[in-house]
Amino acid sequence: MKTFFCLLYLSFWFLPLTIDSFRLIAVGHRQSIEASVNYTTWFNQFNRTDLYELRSHEPTLIVFGELTGLTSAFIGTRGQIARIQIGTVQNAFALMMKSYEKQITSYLNKYPTISITNAFELSLSDVMWRAFNQTFSSLARLLNATIISATFGPRIIRSTDPEDIELYGDPDLYPNQTEVYLPLTKEIYNTAHVYAPNGSLIASRDKCHLTPAEIELLQFTPGELENNTVIKPNNWCIAICLDAFYLDVLLHLDSQNCTMLIQPSFNDQMWAANLSSQSPIWVPLDWTNGPLALFDKTQNIQFSINPMVTGNLFSDMIVDGQSTINQRLPREIIELNKQDKLYIGLDPVDMQNITRFQTLVLARWARDDPRGKNWTKQERRKLLYQYALELAPNSKSINENKYADTVIWADVTL
Repeated sequence: MKTFFCLLYLSFWFLPLTIDSFRLIAVGHRQSIEASVNYTTWFNQFNRTDLYELRSHEPTLIVFGELTGLTSAFIGTRGQIARIQIGTVQNAFALMMKSYEKQITSYLNKYPTISITNAFELSLSDVMWRAFNQTFSSLARLLNATIISATFGPRIIRSTDPEDIELYGDPDLYPNQTEVYLPLTKEIYNTAHVYAPNGSLIASRDKCHLTPAEIELLQFTPGELENNTVIKPNNWCIAICLDAFYLDVLLHLDSQNCTMLIQPSFNDQMWAANLSSQSPIWVPLDWTNGPLALFDKTQNIQFSINPMVTGNLFSDMIVDGQSTINQRLPREIIELNKQDKLYIGLDPVDMQNITRFQTLVLARWARDDPRGKNWTKQERRKLLYQYALELAPNSKSINENKYADTVIWADVTL
């Protein structure tokens, strides 16, 4: 018998009354394929001591980054061949397809127009949703906090039908698996999910503006902007990564009196570098157009929280950034940006066109920006870029993959 497991895009009340004061926690998690051995190891990487140390008597919101659930695809014996390979992310997925052959065939027969990429992603529904949902639902209960985290996948239903379990279940759980998570639709979305302190899933929001890789390689379906509504009763809103850079998303959320914009992010490029070999724009400078500049573009949003995933994945994926928690400044106040609260490689002069924000907390990067040493900005950036090269896959440096793994927090009043 099949029952709906999660109903998306409905309004839910997860607190009985509007609450004004919160502890905000942004987790800049360093992803690791080594944590994907099984469901327990995948859970353990997020069950962090520092989160328990930051528990507060105030209502707490903990936000993880975009695509936090990505590495759950490699859990178990079916993912082992991918975990031990030394090639690219695309090659890792290709190697796993053999282990999911019967599920892929089933979905290609059910949805004749979909690509093999989407059929494979549908085949991952059970392992990915089982790991993700169990992990963040459990953490919400253990930490007595509202938790927001993100992954990719279709809409999900739960089935207890033995035939479904046999065909789509996890062989590592045989013969004790009593339920299986199945796709309700053929579309694959990049989605942030919200868990209440009692562990229940209370809201989900899709990413509307996708990156070229999400469109061409992963073949995600963009979310519908009209479905991105504020989360009651405190009017929180979610703009996943790139969405916070787009005016249509910001104005849509601001028109609903959003008070706090939550921006889970996954920046899949070097942080201490230019956007490309053809672009002179420093990546952290470009990033200011999102979680910082949004206050200049809106009227009602009072806070933004932007956790950023870090860490290499296989031989070709670099993910890096600095998480921030920010607030709106009144028009009559112009913040003199303190250098210790600027992204690496930036000076206050770089922020002169963005005036309505104040950074409450900024996560450290993998190494310090040598400000105050009478170096020019270009000299500093060159040093930082050289260190970014050492962090990259296959650098053979002792610093390879030693990205910052951070937790930052601030107590705020809406």
